[in-house]
Amino acid sequence: MATSWHRGGLAAPVKESDSSSSKLVWVAQVFYFVFLMMVFIGQQPFASRTQEELVAMAEANDGSDLFKQALFIGFALLLTAVQVMRKEPLKYRFTFWPLAIMLVWFFITCTWGVAPFVSFKRAMQQLIVIYITFCALSLIGPERLFNALRAALIVSLVICWASLPLTPAAVHPPTESDKALIGAWRGFFFHKNIAGAVMALCFIVCGNSWIDRRKWYYALFALMAFVFVIGTKSKTSLALCVGMLAISNIYRALSDNTQKRAILLLMLGFGMVGFLGLYIAYQPTIERLFADPTSFTGRVSIWQVPLDYLADHPYLGAGFGGFWQVGANSPAFDYLNQQFQMLTAHSHDGYLEIWVTTGPLGLVLLLLSFLVLPAYWFLTGSTKENQTLMVPAFAIWVFVMYQNLLETSFFDKDRQVWVIFLAAVATAHATFKAKPRPIWSRRHLKQAETVNG
Repeated sequence: MATSWHRGGLAAPVKESDSSSSKLVWVAQVFYFVFLMMVFIGQQPFASRTQEELVAMAEANDGSDLFKQALFIGFALLLTAVQVMRKEPLKYRFTFWPLAIMLVWFFITCTWGVAPFVSFKRAMQQLIVIYITFCALSLIGPERLFNALRAALIVSLVICWASLPLTPAAVHPPTESDKALIGAWRGFFFHKNIAGAVMALCFIVCGNSWIDRRKWYYALFALMAFVFVIGTKSKTSLALCVGMLAISNIYRALSDNTQKRAILLLMLGFGMVGFLGLYIAYQPTIERLFADPTSFTGRVSIWQVPLDYLADHPYLGAGFGGFWQVGANSPAFDYLNQQFQMLTAHSHDGYLEIWVTTGPLGLVLLLLSFLVLPAYWFLTGSTKENQTLMVPAFAIWVFVMYQNLLETSFFDKDRQVWVIFLAAVATAHATFKAKPRPIWSRRHLKQAETVNG
């Protein structure tokens, strides 16, 4: 008997069971929403801070904050307890192993840092934040997870707008040492760049929700978020939020065409490569324009600090979270080229930050986990049915991947943009895994006998 393979149909999409609306699932969603709000608001909203105080906070943010430790561990334990008590099957099983391998490597790099215990505590922060995100995902599924994220962004937007007429602390005061900050809106966030990035992501999420659902209030929230981004004077976020909303809608239109989505992803990749190419080609001109700390926050001169360190230490890096602001022995202090860099807390480039702290292997694992694999999910996992999740997740992913060319948000402690990015990546992975797949079955064919006459 001969056999032949044929497509027998599509696997049935994963549907939520009747018990998905049970009390435990609802409790887990509330836990995750509260966790997001605590991350967004922080422990001291509206506090007036100088640049020196901000740097001191960055240096002190080494995982030693007992309240934050108790808070994060408490959320992790609560979600774990809900998972133990659950009666329905998990809605997501963790298979994102490159991320787990990357975390293991980060812990290994802690051993050779100048402050191993500080690096270890910062790595533990990452482990707990990632655990909370994926534990919540396994309990409530990608749709509920993303709904909680959207709700947290909208609540934050409303609070920020309400704070403008109620407290002068919602705007950077005239006492700022960095004069470029004066008058910029920040809401309850401690810095206008954080406010700009979060509100830009709120604009992207609400804008896509309006396109998908045509509910007027999503359009209103999107408009409010866009105006707030303008008020923050955050040029990077303003440029990216408009571009990402446009790109996400192109992606939505191509949800049934893998080949065209591949072209879109290649164009986005070439855009990132082109950015680096322009820097290399016009490096002297760029350095003259941007090295001044009063222009573009002196990013190029800041980038030179980790690059000089990497020239002397090309293989292992300084240890996770162990390059900037880890005490008087911080490796960065030996490579500073301008006085203002004493107040710098990160490399202003997420890729460079991971490279200088965890070495080339850390950078490769980062690109694999957050660039290559998500690109594959978005290329092959989008359908008309799941585009309400995949399209906004795609927009957030592209936004953060580009933003990290100028800012540092990858594995940046418990910062807002990083937690939002984690939620988007987790949503995309779970949605990709739940996509209906073709089922191939074996069919037996009768073999005709040839009779020779």
